[in-house]
Amino acid sequence: MPGWLARWGFGAVLMLAGGAAAHPLDPLSAAEIDAAVAALRQAGAADDATRYVAIELEEPAKAAVLGNQPAPRRAHVVLRRGAAMAEAGIDLATRRVDGPRPIPGAQSGVLLEEWEQASTLTMADPDWQAAMRRRGYTAFDSLFCAPLTVGWFGTAEEQGRRLLRVPCYETRGARTTVHGRPIEGLFAIVDLGAGRVLRVVDTGVVPVREGPDRADEASLPDLRAPLRPVRQSAPLGGNAVIAGQQVVWDHWRFHLRLDRRFGPVLSLARWAEDGRDRMVLYQGHASEMFVPYMDASEAWYYRSYMDIGEYGFGALASALHPGTDCPAQAQFLNATLPGDDGKPIELPRVLCVFERDTGSPAWRHAELVDQSYEGRPEIELVVRGIPTVGNYDYVMDWVFTQRGEIRIEVGATGMDAVKGVAARSMADPGAAQEAATGMLVAPGAVGVWHDHYISFRLDLDVDGPANGFRRERLVPRVAEAGTPRRSLWAPEPVPMPVEGAVTPGHAPEVWRVVNPGVTTALGHHPGYEVILGHGATSLLDPEDFPQRRAAFTAAPLWVTAYDPAETHAAGPWPNQARGGDGLPRFVARGRSVEDADLVLWATMGFHHLTRPEDWPVLPTKWHRIELKPYGFFTRNPAMTLRRDYRQP
Repeated sequence: MPGWLARWGFGAVLMLAGGAAAHPLDPLSAAEIDAAVAALRQAGAADDATRYVAIELEEPAKAAVLGNQPAPRRAHVVLRRGAAMAEAGIDLATRRVDGPRPIPGAQSGVLLEEWEQASTLTMADPDWQAAMRRRGYTAFDSLFCAPLTVGWFGTAEEQGRRLLRVPCYETRGARTTVHGRPIEGLFAIVDLGAGRVLRVVDTGVVPVREGPDRADEASLPDLRAPLRPVRQSAPLGGNAVIAGQQVVWDHWRFHLRLDRRFGPVLSLARWAEDGRDRMVLYQGHASEMFVPYMDASEAWYYRSYMDIGEYGFGALASALHPGTDCPAQAQFLNATLPGDDGKPIELPRVLCVFERDTGSPAWRHAELVDQSYEGRPEIELVVRGIPTVGNYDYVMDWVFTQRGEIRIEVGATGMDAVKGVAARSMADPGAAQEAATGMLVAPGAVGVWHDHYISFRLDLDVDGPANGFRRERLVPRVAEAGTPRRSLWAPEPVPMPVEGAVTPGHAPEVWRVVNPGVTTALGHHPGYEVILGHGATSLLDPEDFPQRRAAFTAAPLWVTAYDPAETHAAGPWPNQARGGDGLPRFVARGRSVEDADLVLWATMGFHHLTRPEDWPVLPTKWHRIELKPYGFFTRNPAMTLRRDYRQP
């Protein structure tokens, strides 16, 4: 092993049964997935009818990882046999199975075969076919049905059933934009457990809008003239080194993997200086996403999705295209995930890692006194994955800077979910009523208003796990006598000794995680500030059924004591859940967050008021969270940058 790899923590490896080295946080390999399934079959806990909700790494204890201590490779498996769900732990070396342990009263996320089953049942149902004939259809080969999770609303119909609601779309001539022409007001409710359509809901015929709306160049007659090439290049090769799942770039070192549920998971993000690693983020990932639509009609009220817990950001990761999704010179990474049947699936190019020149200075100053200038170019490292969740695509970026900052940026693109209406223009009779819950974005299509809330679980370990949370409010103060000034402002501490939701008032606030046990040369406790660029919170009634399931959206930030079992902001099983799980349950324990291992849960929230410029494909809209050093360094860490690049 090269010395620089060992120096920066690449020596912390385990040996797999096949002899290959693995970091303790590496995802399960294809061979390990197969071994886990084989162990369950040998123990009589699985058979051909078993379906696998999760086959994932059971992470070693944090202390073992940080201490480079040996730990066995273990798999955590969630399996379903019919309606019964259970979980088991498996020692991959000995094949010993702990469990399975029943998981009562819970619904897993939707499996791919269930999605296909619900679509097939819908299109074969006589009542649905009769409703389509009332709309002039005699053949259904041009239709696409999109089964959707149903939420929970306390109805008798929901009791004891695993349900999907299935609306459909006209796709004739469409390419990519298959969600653009809904068969409005018609959907089936499918009971997956019984394998049948429970009932068909038809609220009345709405003409299917004309189409298709295509996004390919051949379908757009008004294309602009091609631009002259404007590209970034790395003629001497990039500066990021990827060894297995570990990444080294500039002063940053971190571990990267793709999780079937969470999507990209970054671990052990640390800053290397003076021959040592300084931990910043033990682990960070998206935990849950809530997308409620603002239409209470029969065909829309249930649309309040938990996209991560019900579908999965990793499972829906799409292949990245060089030159558009990522720069052509990016490093593209494949991932291996388990299929519903337990067989490993290789997903090509689902992550990319690349550098970019922002075109802005990392720092600069022009001095008028002596007519001098100093400045440095800014280069960033980006880790990117893009899950496609139905009509939406989410560009998920983790950005590392030479200033010691980490940014989480999410770009929302894809298609608006549209409601089919008769109006072709707002001048049409009845158009205002049809567009009461959104905006007419195209003839016959209302983009319904909705929200996006993503909870990011950020296990910050600033210079070690014993940290504290600092909350300060900026308050105005009267200037002391003897000065022409009348007013100033100053930060005022807001004590927060135990875990809970952080709900700021009208005054600006600063939130930091500090290490009270470490002191820098300037006498400061090193810390990192969390800055929410888009921290909108839910406007729904706390007792509204969707909001009960997504209570994490009531606050822009939550602080909890570390517990490795607490990874899901809305609980592990939000599909058809009644609410109350996740962060409200975690903070009810009232644990101390002073001089403790703690976790921040940052809510990235934004309200989407739809507009015609969204159609037919949304221009990417960016949102961000920042982790910024605050007393972690004793000067600007980017001062050591060079003005010029390395020469050949």
